[in-house]
Amino acid sequence: MARSKGKLPSTGLDSERSEWFRGHFDAAQEVVDLCQSSGVELAGKRIADIGCGDGIIDLGIVIKGKPAELVGYDLNEVDALQLLAEAKAEEGITELPPELSFVQSQPERIPAEDDSFDLVVTWSAFEHVADPEPLLRDISRVMKADGALFLQLWPFYNSEHGSHLWQWFPDGFAQFAHSDDEIAARIEADETTDPGWGAMMLREYRALNRITLDDLGAVVERAGLRVARLKLITNDCFIPASAKGMPLSALAIGGVQLLAVQA
Repeated sequence: MARSKGKLPSTGLDSERSEWFRGHFDAAQEVVDLCQSSGVELAGKRIADIGCGDGIIDLGIVIKGKPAELVGYDLNEVDALQLLAEAKAEEGITELPPELSFVQSQPERIPAEDDSFDLVVTWSAFEHVADPEPLLRDISRVMKADGALFLQLWPFYNSEHGSHLWQWFPDGFAQFAHSDDEIAARIEADETTDPGWGAMMLREYRALNRITLDDLGAVVERAGLRVARLKLITNDCFIPASAKGMPLSALAIGGVQLLAVQA
């Protein structure tokens, strides 16, 4: 099972909380748009989100996509009261939709019956999965024969912001420009950030997998799925000398949105 997308520290500024909520709530529209433009309807369907984090994207998908049911799965328990409080502050939502529920899960195994879902969604979770193949096989198991998988992965480890530590290394490529000890020292010396947040992000950095786009495509196929649509996430970037020898595709492809179906 995917690790949580994480949460901002509760001591964060209101503006940071708002930016976090808006970024994830609005991301739901990207899921809806790519699926619908590929002929995959959400309205009236059963959807699972794997590695749902704090559930903000799921709330957005339910409101924007109108599924019959959406179940968010995560290793950590979702704080529905916190989600509702933020949704009320940002969107004026006074109660969570009855179509939305959350289930705490375990690594590599989704607690759902075979052929349960028309659509499986996962957003910014698979870079945190130590071994993606078993989880992808289980996703294939819970997908219906005519179902689909929407998978967004950003950022790939080797890309500009692949360390996930842009708060401390805004110039990017920290994973090549600095040693692990240097990275830890900078985060631990930061007195402007909640120490708990910094420690969590450092743990996340150390646990990131090194999967590339080609690696991801290979494990998707081995899991019994076929990539039917591919949308690359790229941007102009300056490459440090310390990244010499790395494949340019690994450095330049920041992430991907893909749609996969049963092979």
